[in-house]
Parts: sequence; structure tokens; C-alpha cells
Amino acid sequence: MAKKLPKTDVVVIGLGWAGSIIANELCDEGLNVVAIERGPWRDTARDFNVATVTDELRYNSRQELMLRTRQNTITIRNNPAQTALPMREWGSFHPGNGTGGAGNHWAGITFRFQPDEFRLKSHLTERYGANAIPEELVLQDWGTDWDEMEPHYASFERLAGVSGKASNVKGEHHDGGNPYEGMRSIEYPTRPMDQPYGPTLFAEAARNMGYKAFPVPSSLISEPYTNPLGVKMGPCTYCGFCTNYGCANYSKASAITTVLPALIRKENFEARTNCEVMQVLTDSTGKRATGVIYIDSSGDEWEQPADLVIVSAFTFENVRLMLLSGIGKPYDPVSLSGTTGRNYAYQTANGVQLFFDDKNFNPFIGAGAVGMGIDDFNNDNFDHSGLGFFGGGSIRVTPIGGAPIG
Repeated sequence: MAKKLPKTDVVVIGLGWAGSIIANELCDEGLNVVAIERGPWRDTARDFNVATVTDELRYNSRQELMLRTRQNTITIRNNPAQTALPMREWGSFHPGNGTGGAGNHWAGITFRFQPDEFRLKSHLTERYGANAIPEELVLQDWGTDWDEMEPHYASFERLAGVSGKASNVKGEHHDGGNPYEGMRSIEYPTRPMDQPYGPTLFAEAARNMGYKAFPVPSSLISEPYTNPLGVKMGPCTYCGFCTNYGCANYSKASAITTVLPALIRKENFEARTNCEVMQVLTDSTGKRATGVIYIDSSGDEWEQPADLVIVSAFTFENVRLMLLSGIGKPYDPVSLSGTTGRNYAYQTANGVQLFFDDKNFNPFIGAGAVGMGIDDFNNDNFDHSGLGFFGGGSIRVTPIGGAPIG
């Protein structure tokens, strides 16, 4: 039976980007916050120092910063008639494990959604007519819009020190940025990253063809920066050990480089690591959370009562926890009823490699989010009439670095 602890104001489940930012803001409001993280406490100086962080076998091949599939099994099937089988190796998505979460090993590409994406169904209906949208295409508006979200984008960019070039600041247009982005309230906090040879060639070719190349927005900062929480960051060195790695240089924005150094100093914040939440408790109505049940590293079970519970782990774990806790109606792919677990979507990417006889590239100079791109074929930035599909993709060159194993 779980041992009951004294009540706190807030429990935050998962201490990655979302959990850390929410915990920090709630602490600033004077609330007592307990964060419960399944993995270990991670710190740049100890875990990602220059002597160990460039271990490709450890981090890129064996994916040490990611949740192990044996810890929490995720099964997969392509349709309800198939038998769901466990994933033994992560594919497109890489759930993090430990403070900082997946933000420790992300690439750092930091795009904003474009304004029409927040009201996608309405926008496509207005432009192409309701009959142009196939019945099986599940679309809906977000319930929010660009004007409501823009201040939050700006706040995050200041927190992370995002590098880039704005195209539209308060209605004033500037050359060099993404002309398809919505109107921004501020310029990026730091200048665009210096571009290696490959992205420079791509941008030159794109512009010669009439396309509008721009530097990829990057949370790998380009210059020394101090964020609004007083946390200092250093400029990227283009070491090439970035995606799937932590950053030894305090250059890649993550919760452990931008938020947690300030958060852990607050007396009304407590982090409990190597603890896994098993259930969100609710009152008799089932509509109000009252706390959580979690298991610590010794296998002991605890009940932590709280007035507010924030579920801020990786998407799959959020859904799993809600289902185990009886929260919401599970999604049924046959009847299309229910919302919990519905419409999971992840980024899809395709790549090509080009070879040049007359040009020399240094593949070891790179970073997860350095590069140039075009959005001329992204979203609804081009006319889809008669094409039989909606959407598109951003085309960009982002040399992430050529590690020894490859």
C-alpha cells in the first residue's frame, strides 16, 4: 500500500522542456511544486563534459540519453486487425530519460507554426471548398490562433536564445528571413548561425531559381547569451556531436541549460528523480486530479496529494498514464470516437546525398540545427488546386556533422 505524503500545491510529471518551464512559472507564482522524473538527474558539467560527450558509440549508436524500450514497452500495429508487437528499437521518435528529457538530445531546429496551420480546416475550406477535403482526411482547427500563440513563441525564443532572422517584425518586412512566417513581436534573440559551405551553396542555388532561402531557426545559439532567467549560454562550436548528444559547451538550449539552473535554487521547488508515476488520482467525480501514485528507485510506493497535477512527459507516456488512470475516453479507430490517444503525429523527413567532383566539403563541421532552407513548398504556401493532396514540406540543407563511426 502506498505511503501518503504531505500535500503539495502542484505535482509536475516529467522534467523536460514542458515540465521545467511550467514548474518555474508556477514557483514564481508562489506555489510549492514537486517534480517527479522517471530518469536520473542530468547536469552539463557532470554528464556532458568535453571529456566524455563525444562518445559516438555511447550516445549515437547505443542511445544512452533515451528511454530504453525494455523500461516501458511501446507496441505498434498498422491496423486493428494486426497483432500489436513490441518495438525493440526506436525509430523516428526518441523519448528522453532523465531531467531535460528529449531536449538533451534534440537537434535544436526551432520553427514556429505558420498562422494558417492553427485554423487548418477553416483555411483549406475557405480556399478550396469543403468538397476538396477527402472525407477520410481528419482535420480540425486548433482552437487557438497565431495572435494568441505568438507571445508564447517569443517567450520561449528568449528563454532558449534562439538564433535566426525574422522576416516580419510588427508588420515591418526584412530581407533574409522566412517570408512565409507570421508577424512577429520581436527579432530573434541571437543572430543567425554562421553557415557551412553546403548550406551556403544551397541558398545560392535556391535564390538563383527564385526561391526564398533563409537560415534555419536554431536553438544552438550563435553568440554569448544570457536568458531572462539569468542563465548564461555560450556560442556553438560546430563540433558535429549534437543530435543524440548532450552539449558540453552550454550552446544547445535544453531544460538543463536554460531553466533548471534557475529552478533548482528556488526553495518552493523539489525534484524527485528515478521515480515513476503509475497513476494520476482523481476525486469521486473523476474530473479533478487530487495527486499521484509513484514508485521510487527502491521499489517503494508513495502517494503524493496535490491541488494540481501537470502531465508533461513524452507524448506516449502522457497518453499511457491517462489511460491507466481512467482519464478521458480512449480513442477508438473504428468508430473514431474518443480523444485520448487520438491523432498522434510525428515529423517525417526524407533525405538525399549529393556528390560533387569539384568541391570540397568538411563533413565534420556541423551541428543539429545549422543550415539554410526554403518554405516555398511547405504547408499551403503554394496552390494545391487539383493536386490531390494538401500540405508539403520544408526543404533545407542541415549538415549535422560526420562522426567517426557514421
